[in-house]
Amino acid sequence: MVRCQEHLATLLLFRDEALVDAMAERRLSPLERMRSPQRERLAETLLTWLQSGHNASEVAARLAVHPQTVRYRMRQLDELFGERLHDPTAQFEMQLALRALTLRRAAGAR
Repeated sequence: MVRCQEHLATLLLFRDEALVDAMAERRLSPLERMRSPQRERLAETLLTWLQSGHNASEVAARLAVHPQTVRYRMRQLDELFGERLHDPTAQFEMQLALRALTLRRAAGAR
């Protein structure tokens, strides 16, 4: 049994998948320039960075990588996204899109 109260954010994200896809295309399109494995690593780093309050040490611990690896990936993301990476609205929408895509992948893996 799944309690809806415990999954409101997930339910909200999946309410309109076409809207999530449009937001992902708008906010995450710079990642499409990268090869698949690198795109996935950068997306994971970006989501963790957004969730961690932009703290490279915390991101490194959560991803089990060296902090310098996080800093290198963040430089790559900064090159890809530019000022959008520092815009609060863009950050919020990136996080929503990344979370939705992560949830979708997890649901597909079952």
